[in-house]
Amino acid sequence: MKKLKIYLSISLTWIILVGYLVWTNGLLSKGIKDFRWDEWIWFGLIPALAPYLYLYIWKPKIFKDLIKNKEE
Repeated sequence: MKKLKIYLSISLTWIILVGYLVWTNGLLSKGIKDFRWDEWIWFGLIPALAPYLYLYIWKPKIFKDLIKNKEE
């Protein structure tokens, strides 16, 4: 359970960091000063969620055990 908390904390930190960098990049741009959602999705969300998706596909037993442990 401790490893899960560490991995989720790292992923959340990555998403927030990339969101901040995309926001500041939008503020510093010469054109439209807007939050670029496409950059945030491609560089923030997808890299943060991809390891969990691969783990779910290749090792579903880990997720079943995780759910089973939460119910107890």
